[in-house]
Amino acid sequence: MPLSRLLLRTLLPAVLLCAALPGRALDLPQRWVHGAAGEPTLQVQAAAPGLWVLRQSKRSNFEAPFLYLIAGERRALLLDSGAEPVAGSDLPLRATVDALLAQWQREHGRGETLPLVVAHTHSHRDHTHGDAAFRDRPQTHVVGRSVEEVAAFFGLTRWPEGEAGFDLGGRELRVLPLPGHDPAHIAVYDPPTRSLFSGDSLYPGLLTVRDLNAYRASAARLEAFARRRPVAQVLGAHVEMSARPGELYPIGTALQPDEHGLALDGAVLRRWRADVEGLGDFLHQDTRAQYAFARVPHAGEFADAPNTHGMLVAGVDTVYLSHLPMLHSPHDYQLIFEAELPAQALASYRDDAGRHPQDYYTLAPSERWALVQTIKPEARFRADLYRGHFERDGTPIAREVEVTVRRIVHFRRFEPGRRPDPGAWIAFGRGRERFLAHRIEGAPDMDQIVRIDGDAAPEGQTLRRPQARGSGELRVGDGIGRGRVERVLYTEYGDLAR
Repeated sequence: MPLSRLLLRTLLPAVLLCAALPGRALDLPQRWVHGAAGEPTLQVQAAAPGLWVLRQSKRSNFEAPFLYLIAGERRALLLDSGAEPVAGSDLPLRATVDALLAQWQREHGRGETLPLVVAHTHSHRDHTHGDAAFRDRPQTHVVGRSVEEVAAFFGLTRWPEGEAGFDLGGRELRVLPLPGHDPAHIAVYDPPTRSLFSGDSLYPGLLTVRDLNAYRASAARLEAFARRRPVAQVLGAHVEMSARPGELYPIGTALQPDEHGLALDGAVLRRWRADVEGLGDFLHQDTRAQYAFARVPHAGEFADAPNTHGMLVAGVDTVYLSHLPMLHSPHDYQLIFEAELPAQALASYRDDAGRHPQDYYTLAPSERWALVQTIKPEARFRADLYRGHFERDGTPIAREVEVTVRRIVHFRRFEPGRRPDPGAWIAFGRGRERFLAHRIEGAPDMDQIVRIDGDAAPEGQTLRRPQARGSGELRVGDGIGRGRVERVLYTEYGDLAR
């Protein structure tokens, strides 16, 4: 059966004959093409009158992007054009779009070809591959991919500030600059459905941040926009989260049978903006229930000189290391990670800790290295283990211990101008050993780690202690979250005085 007839029979339900109602619920499927054998390379869903959601199969390209076709009375917008299909696979995007728009025209009593604009949420290859298929289409304009071209086409004269209308005829979209993931990134808002198309800036998956300051500013502007305009749902360009909260599919996954839904409730924008602000100048992957953040530093951005980076040891069942920071380079990082010690060194540590339950332990690396370049999952370094502080008459317990980085809980660089926050604590630990580390911001501040008797917050999350005063220092018996302080492991002011 010809593709056009197949589309008309199966992909255009009677909902297209209904009038578009403001804020109407979108008709989205329970399951998208997700890599199963025999599935089509392109799934089309008529989500609302004049709005189609297209999903490229993971069998065509593991990125499996979502594309959006929006039609008005005078023209249509295709937002993104997909990723390059694998060898031997075809992506019938042009034929699909043509058939959908032709049917739309017939339903509205028009026979002529509907003008089309092909634009992009951003310039990355998994969103632009299909452009070539539309360059010979009559009355079609393919928008360029640079900041200058995008800003000029949509009339965004104050980039990255401001917004612009884009009229399809009886349907005026709003277009906003959204750099941070990509310099030319935009968001598009569709008033009839109250849908916000957010590209790679926000979706259920791994949100890659390439320009942190731009991304922060974009999050603030988008959340402010949502206070002015009702947003029912946020529709991104990918789904990479499992339906289970906080669980990501690994990059390159070919089959995702238990995906998170595509649409995020509009209320997510306020939480996302707060999460972005709370990340600080982060360096690790930070996973939340509906999305995760990953940082892509610029070349040379963290080119610190090698130095000695001491660590506080927390935990006996599971060993965690917390970098002993200062507020100047190259020590201006708060870092907490799960570590693995060789069996003999671990046994020595546990035996000594059992005989000295009120003492704390530190590690002094045997070599000088740059913190950011060295501390990555599965990386190794050698260090000496001490009871007490290695620079303050500590007692050596084990020498030349090979330490393996297993999992980063928190990794962030201090930012100039940030004020100390006495009520902020970072949760970590597992099993019967749960800890809180004071979140360090700026001088004068405090480095403190305490053990608590309950599970105060998800690991890596920041817990707030209301009405904290002064430095926020905790003492044994203080309540915080759902627990109380059992033991104060370490408190340091001097290294963070200025």
